Amino acid sequence: MIKLIISFFLLYVPLIASSNDITECHIYTEKFNKMYRLPNKLLTSISLVESGVIEGNIVNPWPWALNVNGKSKYFENKKDTLSFLRDSLQKNRNIDIGCMQINYKFHGHNFKNLDHILNPEENVKYAAEFLRKLFKRHKSWNEAISRYHSSEPVRKKKYLKKVRIFWDKLRQR
Repeated sequence: MIKLIISFFLLYVPLIASSNDITECHIYTEKFNKMYRLPNKLLTSISLVESGVIEGNIVNPWPWALNVNGKSKYFENKKDTLSFLRDSLQKNRNIDIGCMQINYKFHGHNFKNLDHILNPEENVKYAAEFLRKLFKRHKSWNEAISRYHSSEPVRKKKYLKKVRIFWDKLRQR
């Protein structure tokens, strides 16, 4: 009986776990997904690909994530993330930031400062606006999703495949 209960629990454990920092990204991906009328669970799926951390069988988007030179870095809090980000920007402006991994080199000018781009609400809101613009330009969600990450055909294809895996799973719940 205990095995049955544990099996049932494991099958229905949500992809998004509970804790203040972990749920912040998720709360805003759901909020802005609806506000910008994006396909159901799309922003959450992208956040899982972009900043997801794996703990056991659960994947959670993480607000204090950076990608510097192709290497993902996860921090315990906003203060440590900002400190590392400030130091890294002295040498390299091509850094992805936060829940949605907004690239500073290409999009940083759209934010007031580093605190603003790292703020989970602002980070996710910007991603929703950007995704909506990509869809308007390309008239295809698959193309918009792909171009959220890159314009290079091989990278676009790989990225779309990753997002679709999470998106298909989340929409089944």
